[in-house]
Amino acid sequence: MTQLGGLIALGRTSDVYEYGRGSVVKVPRPGVPAAWAAIEAEITTAVHSNGLPTPAVLGLEIVEGRESVVFERIDGQSMWQQVRDGGRSVTSVAVELAEIQLALHGADPPASLIDFADRVGKKIDAACVLSVGERNEARRILASLPRGSSLCHGDLHPGNVLMSDRGPIVIDWYDAGVGNPIADFVRSSLLIRPATGASELLHLPASSPDILSRLHDDYVERVLADLDVAPGVARCWEAVLAVGRLSEGAEADDSVLLALWRGRCNETASPLLDAISANR
Repeated sequence: MTQLGGLIALGRTSDVYEYGRGSVVKVPRPGVPAAWAAIEAEITTAVHSNGLPTPAVLGLEIVEGRESVVFERIDGQSMWQQVRDGGRSVTSVAVELAEIQLALHGADPPASLIDFADRVGKKIDAACVLSVGERNEARRILASLPRGSSLCHGDLHPGNVLMSDRGPIVIDWYDAGVGNPIADFVRSSLLIRPATGASELLHLPASSPDILSRLHDDYVERVLADLDVAPGVARCWEAVLAVGRLSEGAEADDSVLLALWRGRCNETASPLLDAISANR
């Protein structure tokens, strides 16, 4: 086995280390389900094989007793690092993030990907902070929403795009599926809007409400130039995706997600609906 090198990145569920020449290894943290590494490797390999901008998967290795994914090393800062370090404007990153997502939606998805709504449904089932009745209702709302046939990354935000010499490279494909592009858009909106009750988002460290607000609104404006999004449909996706996000335990404060669920499908105010209204 190749010797583990220096730490490159810290994540919520995994850490990334140098791993020999030209490669890195993504090591799941203790408690992460053992199957996750193989699933991510399979999805990323399938997407990469379709010619999309992802790191190549070089294999699976046992590191510190846990199955881990070895990727080609991509040299370059993430979009978020560029914003944080002052190398790029918030607007330019927001626009490029939206254009990357729209391009992915127009690409041919691998036949092996699962339905994105089915993936969301599994997360709803795991959202134990809600009652069984509420989870069943979230399932019913999900079933009423239009499905689709687009490639959905499922976790696209500026921290998951690396700016390399060969262009943007999209990482962290574990949540990818085939589905409605509006669902993928709403999911990204949830990931980049300002937090409430916390100074930053855990997946976008050193974020501030002002930067996130501009990032979110500029991103939404660019997506809406190409994607027709009805507020009512967006609000229902927002409600069920908020439930799915609750199951991940990824937020410092769950109150915003709970409020989105409890105000479900009635077009009550949210950063997303405010941004959609501003662009109609």
